[in-house]
Amino acid sequence: GETFGLAYAGDSIVAIVAGQLAGAMAGARGPTGPFELSTGFLLAGGLLTSLLWKENKAESSGDDGEGKQPTIRDAVNVMKKDKKIMLVGATQALFEASMYIFVLQWPPAISKAIGGAFGSGAATPYGTIFSCFMASCLLGSTIFGQLISRGVATESFMAAMLGIGTLAMGAATFASNKAAAPLALLVAAFFVFEACVGCYFPSIGTLRGKYLPDSHRSILMNLFGIPLNALVVTVFLSIKKLGVSGALSVSTGALGVATASMLALKRLAGKE
Repeated sequence: GETFGLAYAGDSIVAIVAGQLAGAMAGARGPTGPFELSTGFLLAGGLLTSLLWKENKAESSGDDGEGKQPTIRDAVNVMKKDKKIMLVGATQALFEASMYIFVLQWPPAISKAIGGAFGSGAATPYGTIFSCFMASCLLGSTIFGQLISRGVATESFMAAMLGIGTLAMGAATFASNKAAAPLALLVAAFFVFEACVGCYFPSIGTLRGKYLPDSHRSILMNLFGIPLNALVVTVFLSIKKLGVSGALSVSTGALGVATASMLALKRLAGKE
């Protein structure tokens, strides 16, 4: 758990710097500036990966025949036999769906609130806001590491975090539904949700390592992605009808169901 916390804390620090660089490039070269800068980082990352990374292949246990790979049907059967795997998958799919909906809805929501607070011509500092979001993620991953090191169960921690995230997204939905969106409430709600995102990734990594069998993990992860993508695509195909507040309300509902799934997982884990 602590290792996952440190890993995602490092990701957040890199993202904070990236947000500042993106803002500077946007100011210097316009909207395409951040994309031009990202091309250089992608090339450098690809070069380092090709030179330094080695393939990490799982060793066959030999129980089911040498070289035999698990199928989708095998993974589904494993999931049916263990309700805890289904609950981890539900939590992952629902939280990440809500996160992706948020990622594409915070810019118009923030822009509207800034326009209402400072006038329609006020510029929105997207790069700075993104860096602040990533600082919130860093805070969340740090909190996770500190609490896990003190013996707090990951299931209990994550259930509380998901509940807080649901309240935060609900507050953001309420704020964005106003004709003049209250900027302070919206920003505070988004910061709290981003802190929950920082808590989420090391938490779900720990739970996947605990409950998902290594032999079927990659297939199970892909299966979890089906409802995730279905929900996100459905929301954005309906975005003209839903609007920003409608999309955020779907995100709030998904977070609420994810919270219920984690509470169920916590109860099952407590019985063992």
